[in-house]
Amino acid sequence: MELTKQEKDIVRKKFCKYCIKTMDGEALYYLRQLEKQQEREVCFSDLTVEQEKQLSVYDDFLDMNYFQVMDTDVAVQDDDISNALRKLPERKRKIILMAFFLDMTEQEIADYYHLVQSTVHYHKAESLRMLKDILE
Repeated sequence: MELTKQEKDIVRKKFCKYCIKTMDGEALYYLRQLEKQQEREVCFSDLTVEQEKQLSVYDDFLDMNYFQVMDTDVAVQDDDISNALRKLPERKRKIILMAFFLDMTEQEIADYYHLVQSTVHYHKAESLRMLKDILE
C-alpha cells in the first residue's frame, strides 16, 4: 500500500511529535532522579568526625608483633601480650603460641617436640601462670 505525500507528512509529523514527547518525558525522569540523588548525597566536608570514621578503614597489620614458630610468623596485635610473651622462656613461648595461635592440640605439640603430652600440658599451664603474673 502506497501512501500519498500528504499522508506521509502526517505520519512523519505524528512520529516527530511522539519522539519529542518521549524525549521530554525522559528528560523529566532524569531530572527527578538527579533531585532524589542530591537529596541523599552529602558532601564529605559536611560529614561529622564519627561519620568519616565509619567510611574509613585502618590497616593495623603493620602494628602487629610477629613471633616465629614452626617456620610460621604468628601475629600478635596486643602490645601487652606481646611484651609478656617475650619475657617467657623460648620453649614456653612457642608452646603457648602453638596452642593458642596455631590451634594445635597438646598431643600435636608433643609430637613436634618429641615430648610426652603431660610435659606439654605442664609447660602450657606454667606458661599461662607466668603470663598472668607478668600481665598483672
